[in-house]
Amino acid sequence: MSAYALTRLRRPTPRDLLNIDLDHLNTELMDRLTGVLDQYFKTALRNNKAGGVDRIARSPEFTNRIRQTVVSQSRFHIEHASKDV
Repeated sequence: MSAYALTRLRRPTPRDLLNIDLDHLNTELMDRLTGVLDQYFKTALRNNKAGGVDRIARSPEFTNRIRQTVVSQSRFHIEHASKDV
């Protein structure tokens, strides 16, 4: 989740990950990401009680929903450094 939030990409490449400013990877960001994960997981569990915890957490649908949510979140307010060309 942090890779998605810090790159704002749905499928970050190894190069994208190397370009992450590690100063942005902090406790505040991790707490916010944990909150997003917790909220979506509880919602998914309420909507699909028969699915079970493991099935929901490992489902491609749940993973895609989390990925899309984190990439589109503007509330993380991560400033990207301008790239010198």
